[in-house]
Amino acid sequence: MSSEEIIEKIAEQTEASEEEISNEVEEKMDEFEGLVSEEGALHLVAKEYGVQVEKEGNKDLEIDNIVPDMRKVNIKARVLSILDVNTFEKEEEEEDGKVQNVVLGDDTGTVRISLWGEQTKIAEKIEEGDPIHITGAYTIEDNQENPEIRLGDESQVAIADEDEVPEVSSSRSNRSTSEVPISEVATENTQFKVNGMLVAMYPSNPFYRVDPETGDTVRENDDGEYVTDEGKEVDDPDHKLAISGVLDDGTDTVRCVFFGEQARKVLEIDEETEKQGDQDRVEETSEKAVGKELEVEGRTGYNDYFDQIEIMVNNVEETEVENQIEELVDVLEA
Repeated sequence: MSSEEIIEKIAEQTEASEEEISNEVEEKMDEFEGLVSEEGALHLVAKEYGVQVEKEGNKDLEIDNIVPDMRKVNIKARVLSILDVNTFEKEEEEEDGKVQNVVLGDDTGTVRISLWGEQTKIAEKIEEGDPIHITGAYTIEDNQENPEIRLGDESQVAIADEDEVPEVSSSRSNRSTSEVPISEVATENTQFKVNGMLVAMYPSNPFYRVDPETGDTVRENDDGEYVTDEGKEVDDPDHKLAISGVLDDGTDTVRCVFFGEQARKVLEIDEETEKQGDQDRVEETSEKAVGKELEVEGRTGYNDYFDQIEIMVNNVEETEVENQIEELVDVLEA
């Protein structure tokens, strides 16, 4: 539907005039300071009036036209990043729940799609840079008041033709690293470097099992066998570390997730201890790690379970407190 058709439909189903609706659309665009397009603002105004404007057979939307609470959303975009799977305990169920975020981009912006449970298998079949076509999705509003794409029972995800989805400029993926105080770590899929004190560590369930040959994650099935997602049986899996902690620089705190080598550096343990899955050793060294001054660099992601931004650490170094204070002052004065 064109903008004029949407305005006409709203006017037909409400007591508002077309002029009033147009003014409300302009006010909505001003309210979001250019972050939504005219079409996106129209959808928001239509929603406020309770008028449904989406319909079957929608054309593909550009990302800047996607707003919360839409139905039957179709989109063609590039995969910018695939974040790690987060697991969480589900009440009265033996198996843990799973959620995984994927960031998509086109020439107009970026948007996050959240995959839950069995949907996480979709992320195993795509790679960064792939063009994909999503149909029949819907959107919600995340805690940052941004739209987030979700998949329903009738949603479909497929690889699109290369020539149907333009390459996305590298600037869209926000790969450059910004050194900031923690209070400014507020956007996902962004590289940040922060300094602070490690004020908490969470060593509960710090290991996951992997195939020592391929590094693929393995899980225990109902027969007590360890298998990969592809069904390969692994007789003697290794353990890998994934442990989280909280960093505080005096401006705010941020949750950081340390994997493998970076976790070993924080805990000061060797690779053999990690492979053996020595829980007692990890708990002991976690207590000793609290109070360390760290410089952390990594990419941010949105943790649905904790409802917050976190840093997936790809490099960590221990620093002297005097150096950290000087660096923080420099950043704040910049």
